[in-house]
Amino acid sequence: MPQLQLPIFQEGTHLITENLGYLREDGQVSYLHGMMPVFIHDVEDTASFQMIVSQFYINGNAKQSEIVRAFGIKPLALKRWVSKYRQGGAKAFYIEKRGRPRFKKSPRQNHPIAKARTS
Repeated sequence: MPQLQLPIFQEGTHLITENLGYLREDGQVSYLHGMMPVFIHDVEDTASFQMIVSQFYINGNAKQSEIVRAFGIKPLALKRWVSKYRQGGAKAFYIEKRGRPRFKKSPRQNHPIAKARTS
């Protein structure tokens, strides 16, 4: 009979699915598949956050409902990010926009990782 392997996450990891989680420490967010880190970005890097959650959804690593629940984001926001990823790939999140700059809120208050549960 084959042995069942369970994903083992280090303490403080917030689960997105049973195999996928994220860990915030020292101003960085690490996304883990089991014990293996798959992506790391700064807490305030909104573009990287949007890109990686879109990639998780498109690759089938997580469902929309799991991502929405884990980060407290709106489903429509995730749909927009996924559409952006499908149209332009990962680079679409890092392209500087031209034109008049928009008013920005403080990154710490507006960023989903900064607002995510700390339990």
